[in-house]
Amino acid sequence: MSEVIQFPVQNKQQSSDLEAVIDKALAGIPDKEREKIRFDLIKTVDSYDAFFTEWTLSLPDEGNETLKKQIYDIAHQEHERKMRMLADIIRLKIQVLVAEYHKRRL
Repeated sequence: MSEVIQFPVQNKQQSSDLEAVIDKALAGIPDKEREKIRFDLIKTVDSYDAFFTEWTLSLPDEGNETLKKQIYDIAHQEHERKMRMLADIIRLKIQVLVAEYHKRRL
């Protein structure tokens, strides 16, 4: 049996930490340019969307509930790893976008 499982981001603290990083990086940038940079960041995140939010998990029909739980737990661990990876990508991308903005201003 195969099904697409979407894992929602459960860790709201990580999300707010990321927002703080983004807000700090954009603090010295005028509002109009800040919105352009946020839009570019959203485009970057959206381009990775399916990789980080959807994937197929196959559970054997003949497996017992313990085996299914173990498979699900491993999948959940993988999801957490992907979420950390996405957060790192966002942190790096915002730094790149802000650096590009400052380079254009020179």
